[in-house]
Amino acid sequence: MFRRRRPLFQGDATLLALDTALNAIDAPAIIVDLDGEVLHANTNAQVLLDRDRPGVARALMGAIAGGQTDHTWELTPLRRTDKPSGFLAILRSGRRETPLAELLQAATRRWQLTARQSQVLDLLVHGFTNALIAETLGIGESTVEFHVSAIFDKAGADSRALLVARLLDRP
Repeated sequence: MFRRRRPLFQGDATLLALDTALNAIDAPAIIVDLDGEVLHANTNAQVLLDRDRPGVARALMGAIAGGQTDHTWELTPLRRTDKPSGFLAILRSGRRETPLAELLQAATRRWQLTARQSQVLDLLVHGFTNALIAETLGIGESTVEFHVSAIFDKAGADSRALLVARLLDRP
């Protein structure tokens, strides 16, 4: 899909893991080298690249150089040794998002959750299964089911998707 000057990622399993990780990011995410050359991109970023590759390249180079651009690229250095060899660039929207921790605190107050229910909610919105929540908190899976059911009742939800939607619906 992308031209590479030198192998950065080796093997199908590594590329599959990289694709999976990048596509788990909701925003456009791109792996670029120090020259701003795109090495890999998630599906959201590929749409941008297909639409305006030169513009995206200019914005990435501006972000790497530390200049002002029309886009807000959050850069995370990728290191092979002690020096960066490239960046993970994630396009962030201009609007300020409410941090998840603040949303969870507000939901805990609004729904009058117990401390344990708040912990379960936190793990639930991070995509944990009941089994993984149980393992993480050191409690039984049936106890997790009890807490999830109580959270659903307090939030007026009957599914995880609706619960997350209610969490994001700030009064």
